[in-house]
Amino acid sequence: MPKLIDHDQRRRDVADAAWRIIGRDGLLDLSVRNVAEEAGLATASLRRSFPTQDDLRAFCLEHAAERVVERLERIDPQLSPREYSEASLRELLPLTDESRLEMEVQMSLGALAFTNAAMRVAYDRAHQYLAAGCRRLVNLLAENDTDYASLSDRVPDEARRLHAFLDGLALHLVHAPHDENRAWAEAELAAHLDSLRGP
Repeated sequence: MPKLIDHDQRRRDVADAAWRIIGRDGLLDLSVRNVAEEAGLATASLRRSFPTQDDLRAFCLEHAAERVVERLERIDPQLSPREYSEASLRELLPLTDESRLEMEVQMSLGALAFTNAAMRVAYDRAHQYLAAGCRRLVNLLAENDTDYASLSDRVPDEARRLHAFLDGLALHLVHAPHDENRAWAEAELAAHLDSLRGP
């Protein structure tokens, strides 16, 4: 009887193997052959799913975004708008070893977007998703929290500012030593949300 393949689990295994390679050996060692070996799969089998290097790279970038979405979906929707927003934004930052690896993968692969059209599509999609998420959270605060009532006519500008703040904070966290206490970053995030209340 033929063995049934759990394709979702296989995708996760492939992504995990690819991320281990990027984290351990760097982006230049990311190849279908190396990922197949790391994941314990036949190269020919993996090549059917990822015929080109770009297909594998785009998959790794998209998988990082999928993992973030999974974490966001686990946030309790019953939280207050401020608590929900802060919890969501924490999930977008590299505050844990897992999310730091995700961010390192995104940054490594994202750098290819400047010279690689296929990667540009995946990178732009991730960028647009984050921009839309920032708008939704700023809107949530403006429409559902009286402390943020003055925010309603500043939503587009404050959403862009929040997006830029997150990008900068994420970059700083990735460059910080692995063993650095990241509590300061959570405090900066809380302070930024406080600043959205306005004068």
